[in-house]
Amino acid sequence: MEFLYILILSFVSIAVLFVLTKLSGSRQISEMSFFDYIVGISIGSIAAEMATNIDLEWWKGITAMTFYALTGIVLSYISQKSLKARKFISGQPIILIEKGKILRKNLNKAKIEINDLLTSARSNGYFNLADIEYAIMETTGKISFMPVALKRQLTPKDFNFAPMADGLYINVIIDGRIMEKDLKNADMTKKELKEQLKDRGKKAEDILLATVDNKKQLTIFEK
Repeated sequence: MEFLYILILSFVSIAVLFVLTKLSGSRQISEMSFFDYIVGISIGSIAAEMATNIDLEWWKGITAMTFYALTGIVLSYISQKSLKARKFISGQPIILIEKGKILRKNLNKAKIEINDLLTSARSNGYFNLADIEYAIMETTGKISFMPVALKRQLTPKDFNFAPMADGLYINVIIDGRIMEKDLKNADMTKKELKEQLKDRGKKAEDILLATVDNKKQLTIFEK
């Protein structure tokens, strides 16, 4: 009976976690603020305790999880409405490199060492700090880099060239199945798709993924 009870509590805690996560909104882990992280691990710990501690009344765990989630939602709303509250709750970006100069004081403020800065720079493709004009630690803990003018990538604008817009690539076949709704969004008929497949000697069931661009050009990835 205890085993069955734990299974039921585990299912309930997962269901509650799913609902609370949907209510809190979808954000990548790298985009979470420090407070979001605290709320997340707290709710996860409560859910685990609720699922394994049979002496804990189930409603207490759900109440605590809901309180943490609602607190996060309320603080997120306040942050959107008030700049001062946002600075207090989420913090502010910290400039680590300014005009090519490393700001030691700000490194200490951000609580990172020079080796951490070098590691982050290498992960972003900069193996020489002299190539960096600005480095800013965002409120999420991620470091953004702006290269010096001579090291930045060239764009079509530098050549006074305006490339054609690619538009979205729409998945029209997934795992051998024709996605009729997506096919309609691509402004392409099933007949046109089958004709293109026939011209290439392919069958839908043999295709893992097929995408179509705004010119109705098909790209095929076979199984």
